[in-house]
Amino acid sequence: MVDKFKPLDILNKSLKSSVIVKIRGDREFRGVLDGYDLHLNLVLSGVEELNKDLSVKNTLGEILVRGDNVVYISPTVQRAAEKGEGTGKSKAKGKGKGIGKESGEKETW
Repeated sequence: MVDKFKPLDILNKSLKSSVIVKIRGDREFRGVLDGYDLHLNLVLSGVEELNKDLSVKNTLGEILVRGDNVVYISPTVQRAAEKGEGTGKSKAKGKGKGIGKESGEKETW
């Protein structure tokens, strides 16, 4: 039988990593998901409000988003500069989930 991801499984994998959250009123925020509950109330840190072209509109710091305002939550992909690539660090290469991860890196899935 094939294992299927459930929405809360994906949120749990996104804890302590960067996400983009869209809320009612066409506002989008990018920040680190520090916590959530079953009502989809979210605690985000290092938050930036984004314009339509995904450029930074405003820096907010830490916020709580009430769950009934959430339209979607999207895990983000780390850029090469955020992963430390090109800075002389050697990384293990591998296929599959979590192979070659270093401390603080987001697991690819």
